Amino acid sequence: RAQSTHRSADNVRVGSDQSKFIRSMFVRRLLLIGGAVAVGLVALGVQAARLSIDQHADHLAEAERRLRTERWTPTTRGAILDRRGRILAQDVPAFDVMVEYDAITGDWAYTEAARRARANHAELWTSIEPHRRDALIQPYLSETERELDAMWDSIAQSSRVPREDIDARRRSIEATVERMANAVWNHRLRERRAALNRDRQRAIEVTLQDVAQPLREQQMPHAVVSGIDERIAFEVRRIADQYPMVSLHSSASRAYPRERMTVVIDRSGFPPLLRDQLGDASESITVDGVATHIIGWMRSLQREDVLARPRINPDTGTIDRGHYRPGDLVGSVGVESASEFQLRGERGYIITQRDTREQQVTEPIPGQDVQLTIDIELQARIQALLSPETGLAVVQPWHETRQGLPAPLGTPFNTSAVVLDIPTGEILSMVSMPSFNRSQLQDDPRSIFEDPVNTPWVNRAISRPYMPGSIVKPIILAAAVTEGLHRLDEPIVSGPYLFPDRPNQFRSWIYKQYGTTFNDMFGRPLYADDALCVSCNIYFYTLGMKLGPQRISEWYRRFGVGTPYNLGIGHEYPGNAGVKHSGERLYLGDAILMGIGQGPIAITPLHAADFYATLARGGQRIIPRLFRHAPPHATDLRLDPESVDVGIKGLERAVRDEWGTGRHITYPGGRRVLIFNVPGVDVVGKTGTATASPIVATETDDAGNTTTRVLRSGDHAWFVLLVGREGQAPRYAISVVVEFAGSGGRVAGPIANEIIRALVTEGYL
Repeated sequence: RAQSTHRSADNVRVGSDQSKFIRSMFVRRLLLIGGAVAVGLVALGVQAARLSIDQHADHLAEAERRLRTERWTPTTRGAILDRRGRILAQDVPAFDVMVEYDAITGDWAYTEAARRARANHAELWTSIEPHRRDALIQPYLSETERELDAMWDSIAQSSRVPREDIDARRRSIEATVERMANAVWNHRLRERRAALNRDRQRAIEVTLQDVAQPLREQQMPHAVVSGIDERIAFEVRRIADQYPMVSLHSSASRAYPRERMTVVIDRSGFPPLLRDQLGDASESITVDGVATHIIGWMRSLQREDVLARPRINPDTGTIDRGHYRPGDLVGSVGVESASEFQLRGERGYIITQRDTREQQVTEPIPGQDVQLTIDIELQARIQALLSPETGLAVVQPWHETRQGLPAPLGTPFNTSAVVLDIPTGEILSMVSMPSFNRSQLQDDPRSIFEDPVNTPWVNRAISRPYMPGSIVKPIILAAAVTEGLHRLDEPIVSGPYLFPDRPNQFRSWIYKQYGTTFNDMFGRPLYADDALCVSCNIYFYTLGMKLGPQRISEWYRRFGVGTPYNLGIGHEYPGNAGVKHSGERLYLGDAILMGIGQGPIAITPLHAADFYATLARGGQRIIPRLFRHAPPHATDLRLDPESVDVGIKGLERAVRDEWGTGRHITYPGGRRVLIFNVPGVDVVGKTGTATASPIVATETDDAGNTTTRVLRSGDHAWFVLLVGREGQAPRYAISVVVEFAGSGGRVAGPIANEIIRALVTEGYL
């Protein structure tokens, strides 16, 4: 019993000690918890104080922002006008049929079917397995798929667009958005992997699913039909009322009212053989793609556009009301692109206060109009003259030379023509053929961009390099005399070749063709106006040799070769003066060739018109321009006045003298016909026949054998002239180039004559 009592006492003491320990631990934990709570309360208090004091204004602004909605209203793009105020491009009221992206992909049908199934089986939806839910969805899915299909049929019927075209548009939208999403997600994946595994020895696996958050483009509506008018939009609105995933977006469709024009061509001045084919009566010709190269066109929005003009101006922090939004169109090339920011207006916006329904309205600002120096009627008329239908720009029997026809009879030539107003430097017309219209661009772009011979997309007037040939001879004369290297009273002997001991180099063209020399024809050495009249190579070889490589290159540069005009309509070829593709330095032989417009020299038709306009001004060069608002920029080349006068006299003789290279066409059989026959005008000018590299195609057969086929070859044909009213100073400079046509007089001459007639018809002469 004593032992039992002793054990009981020990147990009581142990129990008492345990109770004290437990109470102690409880109190300690309670104090720790209380301390933690106190720290948390202090932190919350500090945060509350910071929110209510330091960031009060920011959070108040955020709260107010959430209480209001912002809706942007569209603006109108400015118009493009010709010099007489005629509309070349303008916005017309239009609407786009917008459909939510999940309806475009078809995902809407499943999502809506799931919503209906859940609503009708709410009591057991959360307690059943996914496969049972899917079984409940299936009956509704057939129903929603039929509704979606009916919606697409209704859109097609109301918008007058075939269902297959709408389906093709849907597939295009889905493919574009999915490509965009994959690109963005893969970029995110690379960044996430790099960020997580930068300092880790063991890589953390990141999958595409971890970063594949939906893009905005996957959560917004897209235009499935664009540019419908108000009448059709009224019918589509009924569909939008029936289907919540359909909406109408007010937009502006870009219209080009003078893209297609009909011109009446007077054939009375055509070469007689051509009148024999076509008759003397006037002819109506419809030309398509008028001034397309100049005006340009619109394209869909791209990422770089958004980056170039974001919603928030990074410099000022203000909202740019001209920022790009999904569905916007952007100027692609030409004036539409170069004047994008000027043509593009600023959106308006409506801010609605959700609690009071008050509205703050800011009206849109329309874009500014842009006026060009181009006369669209003259542009269309010249384009008609260069069209194959008139017969002037196709291979004809009288085009035959000693080398034969430049191509089979009836083959169309690729051509370009520029008309420049001499007093102002304004470009009245700048035609490049073949052209194309915007429907062809949209429906069959390969016919434009994959044609190696005709290259319709090239603006030949400013973008394609051509050797100028003999048309540069009057400016070489002015350069040599101005430099003091040649006197106008100093004749030059024109023998068969420049160097007596080198009969196979630098030969006279008349000697090569007819076995005679200009010295024999004139019975004496030639003066400057003689040499220009008959286009004597020996004379201008000599001037090129006197100038030398550096001086002749510098004079070409003074006349504008090598510097772009910066017209503001896209790519320009600046010209090449004395730069060899091989990178070699220039030799004296190069300067000799450059004296007749051959060798390392290349220009565009605009350069050629610019050369002659500068001569007509006595050496005052005014940079050609295309926008009426652009200020003129002039440079005085300080040419020797007498050299200019003699040069103009030589150009006059070239089109009037019996021996002038630009006076007449010699028909088969020897009959001669004057090239220029427009009454009441004075014409001076120069022909040119310039070396051209052939167009070739390289083909490889199945065995790997490569063959090269010549698609087009020959010399380019030039005619550049100055024209004015009879008895008055020249008013307009005209340049014409016909690719691979051989003779400037035979081919380019009749075209230049009809351009003069076009200037008369349009009231310029």
